This record gives sequence, C-alpha cells and structure tokens, in this order.
Amino acid sequence: MKFGSGLAILAHAALSSIACAQTPPAQPSAEGDAPQVSIALSPAIVMVRCKLGQSSTQTLTIVNRTPNEVSFSVATEDVVVRDGKRSFSPAGQIASGIAASSVAAPASLVVKPGEERSVQVTLTVPPATAQRAVVTFFRARLIAPGNGAVGLGASLGTLITFNASSDYRVEAGPLQASPQTSTANVILSEELHNSGSEPVIPNGVIAVLNTSGKRVAKALFPRQRLLPGERLLFAATNPAQLAPGRYRTLSSFEFEGKVLNFAGEFTIPE
Repeated sequence: MKFGSGLAILAHAALSSIACAQTPPAQPSAEGDAPQVSIALSPAIVMVRCKLGQSSTQTLTIVNRTPNEVSFSVATEDVVVRDGKRSFSPAGQIASGIAASSVAAPASLVVKPGEERSVQVTLTVPPATAQRAVVTFFRARLIAPGNGAVGLGASLGTLITFNASSDYRVEAGPLQASPQTSTANVILSEELHNSGSEPVIPNGVIAVLNTSGKRVAKALFPRQRLLPGERLLFAATNPAQLAPGRYRTLSSFEFEGKVLNFAGEFTIPE
C-alpha cells in the first residue's frame, strides 16, 4: 500500500451512492459545480523527530461532508517492512512495536453531517526498537436506511513516522531504461534501498549526457518516502525524444543533508 495524500480521502463515488440513496439529487450551483461529497482525515502524514523512549501527541481531524451521521473507531497499527515492502501489523503483534503504546482520546466518535471532530493520539517510541512508523486508522461503517439503500465500510488513515537518530543511509541499484517508442519517451529508473535506521524522503534529479559529455536532457524523480529497509523504484520520464545512440546518466539524490551521486548508461537503438 502506497502512502500519500490519498490515504486520508474517501472515494467520492462510493460516498455519493449513500447520499443518493437518502436525499434528492442536489442542484448544481450557478457556476455548474457539483456539491462535494467526501470524508477527509488530516493531516495525511505526520513526521516526528524525537529520541527513543519519548512520547508525542498528534491532533488528527476528521471532516464529514456527507448527509449522513458517521461513527468512527480509532486504532493504530505498526507499519512493518518485510522484504523491502510495507505491511500493517495490529498493535501488540510485533516485539517493541510503537502501536502498542497508542492512546487515542476519544477512542470513538460520532461526526454529524458538515461537522469536523479532532482526536488526540499519543504515542511512545520504545527505548529499544527498530520500528519507525505507524498508521492511525479511523474505521467506520456508513449505513443508509430505507429501500434500495447502500451501506459502506470506510477506513481512513494517517501515516506517522519517527526519526530518532542520524543513521541515514541509502543505496541505489543499477539504472534501468525503458524502450523509447514513437509515442513514449524513455523512462529512467533506479531502485533505492533505505539501509539506514531512519525514514528519508530523497529529492532526486537525473541528467542525460551524449557521447561528447554534453547534457541533452534533465528530469526530476518524484519524491517518495523510504522507511528503514524499504525498497522503491524512482522513475523519471525523459522530457523529449532522444536520437539513436549511447548515453550516460548522472543522478543525484539529496536527503537529510547528504548527497549521493550515481552514474549509468543506456542506448537508444536505431
């Protein structure tokens, strides 16, 4: 599961099915804008800098933009990285997990239509742990009464990461280049591995050089969060078609005051 702003937004279409089951269709405004139907949780991501053994409290806010009253329960799970990929583990299931310390106030709540409510979530990082992330979920079941009604189960979450040391290390795999076609530019990719103890968000750029060493293209890698042990593919699309020939690349990733440079090469066939 990939985390981002989408983690805390419920699908518009699913919520609309409930709204239409209970209320007449709303009329568009004079400008032609349809009314927004959604449930949103903010912030989507929280980054905490702390020391092992310390506690922190975060305020998470849920907004109900539906015509229904919604009841939520709040639960926190550890984010575990296995074989380079993320997974969830319920509180108390792993040794020295952070989620087991979670205290939510309130632990359940009802949010009326058009209302927003906040929850205080307190988490303590164990004195000896390799865990660095949790997700606090707001879980609900929306039920639309009446004939032809549609019920919906909703689960929204906020990713909370912890940085507790200066052990920042990232390794890069070899450059990969997708085939260039008449309708698609070459995509340049590098797999990054977070081999350190702390989460990082690398800022990356790649330059393409011809055989004379002249830069002929430059592209940015989209930012992604790397948890300890995680592997992710960073891919950038070359902005223009390249002439057939051999090319070299120089990529640079910056994170937490460090800069790593990597070289690669690829060929555009005739």
